[in-house]
Amino acid sequence: MMQTFSVNRPGFLKTLKAYIAISKLRLVALLFFTGFASSLIASSIYGFDWKKIILVSASIILSVMGSNATTAYIDRDMDMVMSRTQKRPVPARTIFPSKNALIYGIVLVCLGVVLGAIINSLTALFIFLGFLDSAIIYNLITKKRSPLNIIFGAPAGGMPVLAGWVAVACGRIDLPAVFMFLIVIIWTPAHIWSLAYFFKQDYKKAGIPMLPVIWSRKKVFTLLAMLNFILVAFSIFIGLYSDLSFIYMGTVLAAGMAIFVLSIILVAKNSKKIAWALFKISSPYLAVIFTVLVVEYLWIK
Repeated sequence: MMQTFSVNRPGFLKTLKAYIAISKLRLVALLFFTGFASSLIASSIYGFDWKKIILVSASIILSVMGSNATTAYIDRDMDMVMSRTQKRPVPARTIFPSKNALIYGIVLVCLGVVLGAIINSLTALFIFLGFLDSAIIYNLITKKRSPLNIIFGAPAGGMPVLAGWVAVACGRIDLPAVFMFLIVIIWTPAHIWSLAYFFKQDYKKAGIPMLPVIWSRKKVFTLLAMLNFILVAFSIFIGLYSDLSFIYMGTVLAAGMAIFVLSIILVAKNSKKIAWALFKISSPYLAVIFTVLVVEYLWIK
């Protein structure tokens, strides 16, 4: 008598949750917000076109979700090795076969690029470049080959800013957009290297040569402090150069002072606890800067 074998497949809700998980909605929310803020600030200069703002917002959301899902496929072997990531849907086979994650990701990226193209070609280009840099240049090519991998991948985080701006500014790129793009690029290595430090054993097991894996704690903490100093100093420079109000400057100085103090303590005491505190406030700091820039350009400047 022939034996039959049944495959236990996850239910619809579990599968849905798995695809949402590989989309990384927290990261989507942060990058969407930077792009949305950029489009609002551009609108204060070029006039509001809510159709374009909604289209570029949807384009950013879909493309970032797709990029994250594609990365989940690319990183599947590494994720299987690392304790922190073993339970993610692809290595845990909640999404199986793994190519389904890739198909899902590519479809979302294509939809994002198409929506960008409806606005203008430059918007579509920046949306595509964000995917190309994040999924291909960073995760596929440099992540396991260079300790400077995140330097190559940092521009991807700033692409939503440029996409949001050119969508409203009819293809023009102005200085405020460049400033916001650079803020994200400076923020990215500090954020990623902070995370890598706390999971360096995982990265070491997976053969990923992040700087915190190959450098001593003292060198890593000094580097993180320097990047945080640069981030705050550049945020202040933007306010001074652009002649922004006391609301922007006061907010940046208050938030920056906390980061300055923690960074000094980090280097002086070589404290892992302080390093974690700096990591936890890095994303809120970026969100605060973009929020106060929106307030500045829409209601003050």
